[in-house]
Amino acid sequence: MERRHYPRWQRRHEAILRMILEKPRLARAEIAAATRYSPWQVSRIINSPDFRARFEQMRAVINQELAHRYVERLTQEKER
Repeated sequence: MERRHYPRWQRRHEAILRMILEKPRLARAEIAAATRYSPWQVSRIINSPDFRARFEQMRAVINQELAHRYVERLTQEKER
């Protein structure tokens, strides 16, 4: 049986993802305390390829939303 080096994506990892997206400067120890994982587990989850892929997807969505809002605001200012 093949051994995985990182944990697979699990639904409960969503809490870690949300915390990092909302407050990117949180320390791993703070994330661990809030999610009841150990700092080691948080590190393993964050560095897993599955987590990284989801993180990049969500960050792209957030950046797209921010860009859309910015363009809307600029067009509204021009119309005034």
